[in-house]
Amino acid sequence: MTKFLKLLDKIKPEHIFLVLGTFFGLIFLLITPVLQVPDEAMHLLRACEVSDFIIHNNKNGDITKDIFPNRKNIVKDDYSIFSQFKAQKHYTELLEFKDISYTHNNSGYPFLIYLPSAIGLKAASLITSNPYIIFYSGRILNLIFWLFLTFSSIRITPRFKWTFLLCALYPMTVYEGMSLSSDSINLGIAFFYIAYTYYLAFGEKEKITNKEFYFYIFLSFLTVLTKGLFLLTFLTLLIPKQKLRNTYFHPAFVILPVIIFQVVLSANSYILIGDNIDTEARKILIFENPVYVAKLFINTLIQKSTFYVQSSIFRLGWLEIEPNPLAVISLFICYLLSTVTEEIKDIKLFDMLVSVTLSLVFVLLTILLYFVTYSPLENNLIIGVQGRYFIPLYLVLILFFKKVLKLVNIKIPAVKAVLLLSIVINLFYAAFLIIRA
Repeated sequence: MTKFLKLLDKIKPEHIFLVLGTFFGLIFLLITPVLQVPDEAMHLLRACEVSDFIIHNNKNGDITKDIFPNRKNIVKDDYSIFSQFKAQKHYTELLEFKDISYTHNNSGYPFLIYLPSAIGLKAASLITSNPYIIFYSGRILNLIFWLFLTFSSIRITPRFKWTFLLCALYPMTVYEGMSLSSDSINLGIAFFYIAYTYYLAFGEKEKITNKEFYFYIFLSFLTVLTKGLFLLTFLTLLIPKQKLRNTYFHPAFVILPVIIFQVVLSANSYILIGDNIDTEARKILIFENPVYVAKLFINTLIQKSTFYVQSSIFRLGWLEIEPNPLAVISLFICYLLSTVTEEIKDIKLFDMLVSVTLSLVFVLLTILLYFVTYSPLENNLIIGVQGRYFIPLYLVLILFFKKVLKLVNIKIPAVKAVLLLSIVINLFYAAFLIIRA
């Protein structure tokens, strides 16, 4: 056992991720039927658009026929249906869409997070018309890019490597990583951006080179072409001023232009509005009855917090594949344990406050978006928000938990063994649940 622990201590976390991420990513990819990852049908349509060089959709358009009632089950009930449709039709008949040029739920999503799947779909369609081969080619390209981005993240971050490893191998992260969903690339970019920020903020270099700094600015603007990751640019506040060659630089020089870019892009992009939702009335309600809205948010956080945690760690399919609660609890405990895999004493109170504030704002703005655009107000709850949107926040909140748990002292190799064992057991358990579903 001692030899194993010593060996484990020598293995780099990014290499462990590459082996386990590839192995379980391929298993999940093969055993998960088509369109059985949340919103995968809609992501397929947007990927088809990007493969046909439709980079941006206008704000307005004719909404397609709503397929919410049956998009989860149309294929699951009869898998032979899928083989009847050709990829050059973009699966529009299968999904009950009249034309790809019509506005659909994901019409407003940026093209960047669909590039890998679009490349996979286009390349495969040049070789075959088999819809299965084309669909799974899109998934494979997403998996490859997700593996690359996440591997690079774990490799480049100077801190919290085992936390990155654990969060990257949550069953939900792997499930999204191998899917045709844009969440695959979105998560990869989120992990890499946070890792690169930690590299600049906590790395051993006394000074950040101009090349590194300009690359960071490029990455910051790149977050606008993702789903909501622009808020991560507030992590710029973590970079010590003395590390910058330009002493006149202020984090606002990065944060404000990114926010402006995001506002302009969002104002000119399609946003899905739920049935019978008056967005202007919702906005007015915030100012005219702030007490009611505040109670609505508090009630949502109280009643949905467990769901958010569960669906960010381990809840698969269209969230109907629910594991034993002990699996989620064990992985969350492992997340806390991952904070003691290295001794870090220089995390400041300010760093902790940034991590907590950013995470809270991220969650509240996500709920606010669904309040304004999508959710009916039945049962005093705001619905539609899922925990998978918050997976990157585990990497942000590690600053808080590391500061809180700084007095905990556990034998590090033993902790790594527990983390690795928990990861492997839960991923096999997840594969079992997918097959049984």
